[in-house]
Amino acid sequence: MNINNNVNSNGSGIGDPILQPGAGNNDGGGVSDMFTKLLIAQIQNQDPLAPMEASQFVTQFSQMSQVEAMQTLAQLSAATAAMQESMLVVTLGSQVGSLVRVRADAVDLDGDVVKGGFTLESSASDVEVILTGPDGTEHKISLGAKQAGDVDFEIDPEAHDLPPGNYKVRVSTDTGEKPNVELIGELQSVRLGADGRVILSIAGIGEADTADITRFLGRPNGGGQSTTPPESTPPQILPIPKRYQS
Repeated sequence: MNINNNVNSNGSGIGDPILQPGAGNNDGGGVSDMFTKLLIAQIQNQDPLAPMEASQFVTQFSQMSQVEAMQTLAQLSAATAAMQESMLVVTLGSQVGSLVRVRADAVDLDGDVVKGGFTLESSASDVEVILTGPDGTEHKISLGAKQAGDVDFEIDPEAHDLPPGNYKVRVSTDTGEKPNVELIGELQSVRLGADGRVILSIAGIGEADTADITRFLGRPNGGGQSTTPPESTPPQILPIPKRYQS
């Protein structure tokens, strides 16, 4: 709310108009200047026969200090949040190339098998993964009866006759439960959006928030590094000079 009234509203023409809160406070002095001008105006226009009590000045100075402290705390909190976002980008950037499991409601199919899963709160006798194509056609993948807990599934475009395209994906159960679908894809890039939000780009899924990531599964095939120890090389036997031979 903007305050445009003068200090004295009885039309006596006192002083300058009060500064609007937040106006000209880019240097951090807006709140202090506003309180100072209010205080000066009060002193200049107080009733000589009934001057303000000293305790009132002390109270107002205390309030000004509290407002400035809160403003400083807000600035520090914003700076800390920005630093944490930057650190998160650096940390997640080291995971580029890794497989992640992410909550998603759509998937891009291009012929490759896509793996995913979900969690059931209770057992169901009929569970289906339903994909809705760009033309609105539903394709159902029956998983049969499933116990409560984690359930894995695969989307094989060739086996289910799914042409390339973007498909909406959801899980249907005979109990009415609608668990969140989690798909597995490769983390391709990490960036900061215009609003400071960390945005992840995942192959086959698109962009996702960090809160959508449920698991990091490591790099495919261990990042190309063999887990088998190299064969030991037999020690090289150096020839013995003749003068040392018996």
